[in-house]
Amino acid sequence: MKQHEWSEINRQCLEIFALERAAREGVGTTEASLSAAYERLSSALRPIVSEMVCMLIRDGREAERLTNAFLERLPLILPIHADTEFECERWIGAVLIGFIYHTAALPRESLSEQEARVLQELSELQPRSPLSAEERELIERVRQALSPEEFLIWYDYVINGYAPVEIAALHQERVSTVEETLQRARHKLWETTAVDATLRTRVDVFGQRLTWLGTPKSYSHSSVAQGVADDGTVVGVAFAEEYRYSDARGNYPVYIACAFRWHPYQFELLGELGENCQPRCITNADGSAVFVSSTECSLRWTPEYGVQRDLKDGYIHAVNADGKVWVGELEGRAVQWRHDTLEVLAQDNPSAAYGVSADGKYRVGHIHYQAVRWDASGVIQRLGALDGGQSEARAVSRDGNVVVGKSDGRAFRWTPHEGMCALRQVDDDISHAHSISYDGTRIVGEALDETSGLFAFLWTPEDGMQDLNMLFAHLRATGEVLERAYAVSPNGRYIVGEGYCPDTDRHEAFVLDLGEFSC
Repeated sequence: MKQHEWSEINRQCLEIFALERAAREGVGTTEASLSAAYERLSSALRPIVSEMVCMLIRDGREAERLTNAFLERLPLILPIHADTEFECERWIGAVLIGFIYHTAALPRESLSEQEARVLQELSELQPRSPLSAEERELIERVRQALSPEEFLIWYDYVINGYAPVEIAALHQERVSTVEETLQRARHKLWETTAVDATLRTRVDVFGQRLTWLGTPKSYSHSSVAQGVADDGTVVGVAFAEEYRYSDARGNYPVYIACAFRWHPYQFELLGELGENCQPRCITNADGSAVFVSSTECSLRWTPEYGVQRDLKDGYIHAVNADGKVWVGELEGRAVQWRHDTLEVLAQDNPSAAYGVSADGKYRVGHIHYQAVRWDASGVIQRLGALDGGQSEARAVSRDGNVVVGKSDGRAFRWTPHEGMCALRQVDDDISHAHSISYDGTRIVGEALDETSGLFAFLWTPEDGMQDLNMLFAHLRATGEVLERAYAVSPNGRYIVGEGYCPDTDRHEAFVLDLGEFSC
């Protein structure tokens, strides 16, 4: 709901609280004035209550009956909250849920003592703010996949944030029954996926989607996604394979690279980059600029000018949010470009800048294979190493306070307070962190499992390092492997990289959409 609509409802609630208090104290409030105030509040609340009830009740006629019953009981419900004087939007959702659970089948005339107690307990909880259109769409998809009982328990657990013990009290069920129902609901939602073979994509009930990009026709050997914007635009490189002959080597393969943009579900080729080169393709936050570097050439793309081949030397590794600050290396030294003006970040050779913050003030990389951060004033801070060996910083958060990379073959996360910490505490860890979301909460990269199998990972503070193949197993066909995650979008919604596709028997770019509620 819009804030001004809630403000008016809150004002009316406070007015009724005052009238109720005056009536209790015998100050002269008339029954007619209270009745009129409740009538005004009922009219204001009706569309909100109706929407909430319809989210939980499939039957439109039954939803209308419950809406009317709830609004008729406002004079019994509202006084429970008169002492606390909470804003209406902070308790209305929980009270309505409790009402549906406990009073739908009871006479309308009055609330029982037990119901009043339940409503009092619910008033102390903090339900979510009103649902957005996207959330309502998600809830509808979930409702179609679950039984009514499973849906109501899932709704309380996920949307209202109640613990199983609280849900058990609301449903008058055993806690074990609630937990079993939740587990059953999870399995159903896990298995509910839709497949579009033509677009090579799978989507689950939550809107999470795995798509294999394939390759452009002229570059059909393989593809890799190296960057992704907030809107899901992917940039990367595709390869064509040609065989050449020489007396010394006989037949030998040559791999020709071509940069691309991909927006569901179409490739746009940006230009060839050379043979057997080492290409790097990146984009800024909104996808309005693409920068490509290789050992053979460099180019950039913008909507205004299309593809432009750059004449300057150097290798661009990262770009800030608005595309005006680029960082990389030139002749073995860390550099940056601001509005096409070159600035040397370190005179040391070797050195390189691999990441830049959204505003362009913080840059990260290495000097003599030691991870460093350049702060807003240009001061170099050495970040150390996990085992005293080599390290390099690959990406940095928006505020410059979270840096990721690798040290002695292990992925790390660095903060000013904690210093450098490994992302995974296992023996013989081999991993590499490539990218981080702007808020610093999502890190992606690659790692080896206990059988030396390569897997793409997602790291979060809550769950640590998770194998994307396990986390999204329901979106993968048999034999598909997500091997490397090279980038996460600034808003944290999209993850891109490369993996193996058995259907085409080649390595291909993938994009994983974590859904509307991930950012």
